Order: sequence, then C-alpha cells, then structure tokens
Amino acid sequence: MEFSVDLLNAIEKEMQSEMQKILKTANISCSSEATESALMKLNKNPLAKFVNSLLHLVEKNVELCKSAAGKIDQLKTEKIADQKLLIEFQKGQISSVQETVKSEMKSWADVVKKNTIQAQRNGKPLTENSIKQAVRTVNEEKRRSKNLMIYGLKEGDREDHYEIKKKMKDVIESTGMIPAP
Repeated sequence: MEFSVDLLNAIEKEMQSEMQKILKTANISCSSEATESALMKLNKNPLAKFVNSLLHLVEKNVELCKSAAGKIDQLKTEKIADQKLLIEFQKGQISSVQETVKSEMKSWADVVKKNTIQAQRNGKPLTENSIKQAVRTVNEEKRRSKNLMIYGLKEGDREDHYEIKKKMKDVIESTGMIPAP
C-alpha cells in the first residue's frame, strides 16, 4: 500500500463511519458514552461484525503507517544527499576564497620584500611610511588597471557626459563584463 493523503483521509472516513454505526447500534450519542456496560447490551452478531470491520481498518492503518515511514526514510535520505552536495559546494567556495587570500597575501608580501630590498640597496632604512607608500602604490596600480580609456571622444557639457556614460554602461553590460542590474 503506497502512502497518500487521499488514502489516509479515506481510512479516517471509514473509521468514523464504523464508529457511528457502533454508537447508533448501541444507542449511544457520542464515543465518550461508550462504556463496557453500554457495549455489553449489543447482540454478539453485530458486535462481531463491528470488531471484524475495525480489525481490517487497523490493518490498513498499520500498512499505511509503514508506507509513510518508508516515504519519510526516502525523503530523509534525499535531503541528506542534498545537504552533502551543498556542503561540498561550500567547501569549494571556501577553498577558492582561501586561494585568493593566499595569492593576495603573497603579492603584498612580494611588494614589502621588493621595497625592503630596494630600501636596503639605496641605504635607506625600512620604515612604516615606506611600507605604507608601497601599499598605496600597489593599490593605485590595481585601481588604475581597471580604468577604461576611450580615445577620440569630444568634450561637451554635463548632459553629454551623462548620455555618454549611459551608452558606455550599456555597451559594457552587453559584453557581459559586468552584470546588468
């Protein structure tokens, strides 16, 4: 028996129907009034039929519960597999960030080393200011390496600059170099 909500609802309705039949036959208005003495008034034949019917419903319910447990196990296994994939993806991203950090640290270390060697060759002592200047130089070089140079563009008023910037942005976005907003 494959688990489904429809099947669960059908079994529930069937159980309620059987309970109503028992209550009606025992001349009881609600299940809280169903006592042993009230049920003892029933004839054996209808009582046997009700017990047999309820046993079949209990068996169906047990099968449905087993099916639901199997489905839950399957979903749990799939969820765990998805989580493992996500963890592996995140590990890859972390590794990429670590490599970038290592690379950047190496380039900063190279700048400091280069300036230290140059300072020693020139007979200048390595100072905090010389290191700061070296860092500024590298930052400036990186910033300038990202600049875009356009030749042959006429200088105009501010409105022209705005239109030119907009067109340049559209061209750059169309190349895929930067994502469109």
